[in-house]
Amino acid sequence: MTFTPEAATAPVSPRAASHPLWSPRRLARGWRALRTGVAFVSFGVGAIVVGVIIRLAARGAPAYREVRAQRIVHRAFRVFTLWVTCLGLLRTSWIDAQRLSGGGARLFVANHPTLIDIVLLLTRLPQADCIVKTAARRNPLMRAIVARAGYLANDEGDGVVEACAARIAAGRSVLLFPEGTRSPLGGLRRFQRGAAHIALRSGCAIVPIVITCRPPTLFKGQPWHDVSDRRAQYVLRVVEPINPARYLNADTSLPVAARRLTADLQALYEQRLAADEEYQ
Repeated sequence: MTFTPEAATAPVSPRAASHPLWSPRRLARGWRALRTGVAFVSFGVGAIVVGVIIRLAARGAPAYREVRAQRIVHRAFRVFTLWVTCLGLLRTSWIDAQRLSGGGARLFVANHPTLIDIVLLLTRLPQADCIVKTAARRNPLMRAIVARAGYLANDEGDGVVEACAARIAAGRSVLLFPEGTRSPLGGLRRFQRGAAHIALRSGCAIVPIVITCRPPTLFKGQPWHDVSDRRAQYVLRVVEPINPARYLNADTSLPVAARRLTADLQALYEQRLAADEEYQ
């Protein structure tokens, strides 16, 4: 092939212009992936800073220090959510968020579609004892925060149920994911009975929070850089609280009541998510 000056100035053919490497959609996804990387780096740096702040604020009785640390995490997550919103990575909408407030301890439960659900939830919960995966307690960036905030590991079986019931009895709220880990794409995992046992033993109302994310972002098994060409829209819907007392009577044992409550809770999420999917 012979190079000519005319070839250098020739217009790009429509076929070449539409090549996937140069498509506007591909470029938009690349730009969004870059900003997502910036957000992850920001989160890591922020975790180090928050860990230092919590360590400096560690004064008083253990329970007081834990609640204080949780409030610091709450403020830090509000800042981080504002930052990623300014980066154009996501938009959040809350429906019936007034149900989050109220006197006394609450047991908040939520489905778990994406990696940052806990971040978004804690922006609205100044105090919440979270149940986290053991991996979070071993993560070099998170383990100091998790320990000082008094968060509990989800692999302690009946021990974590008793610990949560005790914290609710002390007037502290608890947040957990009944699935135990992130949801599969387009569905739910089978709910574990821990939330039901905590509610039944403590008598605390369950406040369900239904989370949807469109388009799918940071789902289970999805690489962080696998992003859409448009921002993720998170909708967090707070459902009417469930009174566990209606599952207990003289003829119903605690295990049976926990099984029924768990089944009803999962059915509620399946119906809400199906309705949201149809609306979308």
